Amino acid sequence: MILGACKNLRVTPEYVLHELTYENLVMFGYATPIFDPDEQKKEEDWNPALDANDPDNNKEQGDGEVTDPFN
Repeated sequence: MILGACKNLRVTPEYVLHELTYENLVMFGYATPIFDPDEQKKEEDWNPALDANDPDNNKEQGDGEVTDPFN
């Protein structure tokens, strides 16, 4: 557990043993992102109308109203 915390936090084992509390280690453990390659988003789950990086989705309509992709 200590070496895993050292690797995730990029600190020495002495720092983990003497400077961090158990509560802080648990908190840092919950904040560490976990990536599961088996649970990739499926292509059919993607809705291109909701892509905020696409400038075509942020165009104004003729009456000056911004289009709402949720409708």
